[in-house]
Amino acid sequence: MSISDSSSPSPALSPLEIWPPVWAPTAVVFDCDGLLVDTEGQWIRMQDAYLHRHGTGFTTTQRREITGRSAEVVLSAIAEKVSKAPETVYDELFAEHRDSLDAEMVPMPGAMETLRAVAAVRPVAVASNSPREMLDVKLAGLGITELISASFAIEDVAEPKPAPDLYTAAARALGAAPGECLCFEDSETGAEAARSAGLQLIAVPSIPGQEPQAPRRLSSLEDPVLHTWIASWS
Repeated sequence: MSISDSSSPSPALSPLEIWPPVWAPTAVVFDCDGLLVDTEGQWIRMQDAYLHRHGTGFTTTQRREITGRSAEVVLSAIAEKVSKAPETVYDELFAEHRDSLDAEMVPMPGAMETLRAVAAVRPVAVASNSPREMLDVKLAGLGITELISASFAIEDVAEPKPAPDLYTAAARALGAAPGECLCFEDSETGAEAARSAGLQLIAVPSIPGQEPQAPRRLSSLEDPVLHTWIASWS
C-alpha cells in the first residue's frame, strides 16, 4: 500500500506524485539504518534501556527530534538527560551498540530484494549518518558491498543529515543530477536531507512517531507496485 503525502515543501510537481511514475531515475541512493537494516530500532531500544537505568527517558517529541540524527547529537542529548559527559555516555552506550553489530544483520522487509533489483539496472549508493567503521560493518554484514557503487558516512561530508551534504555527495558520485536521482529514506531527519539536496524521495518510515515528508510514502519496501515499477526501468 502506498500513501501520497501532499505536504512536500517543494513547489514543483514530483514525478512520484503519480504511482507508479511515468519516470525512471538515473541513479538511486538508499539510507541504511531503519531502511535497509533493522539497526535503528535496536539503537533506540538500547538508548531507552540506558535512560531507564538512569531513571529518565525522552518525551515523544524529544525522541522524534533526534531519530535519524548523528551519533554525536544523540549521545549529547542522552548525556544531558543523565548528567554525564558525552564521552562517558559514548564509552558506556555507543560501544555496546557497536558490539551488537557483530550479531547477524536483520534486513528490513523487502530491502534486499529492492536493492538487488535496483542495482541490476541502475548505479546505487548508500548515504548514512553512521560513522564509517560502523557503516562498513553493516554493508558487509548484509552482503551488499558488491552491489553498491559508492557509500558515504558521516566523516565523508562537512555536515550530517538533516544537512543535504550526504545526498549531494552521493548523487555527484553516481554521476546524476539531484533531480534525476531517487532516494529511499525512513526518518524525518533523512527525508529533510534528501529534499534539501533536491533528490526525488520515497519515504518508508519504520520507527513509530516518524512522519517524513515526501511526495511518495510506502508502508514497506515490499510494495508490489514499487517492484513492478523498478522492473520497467530495464
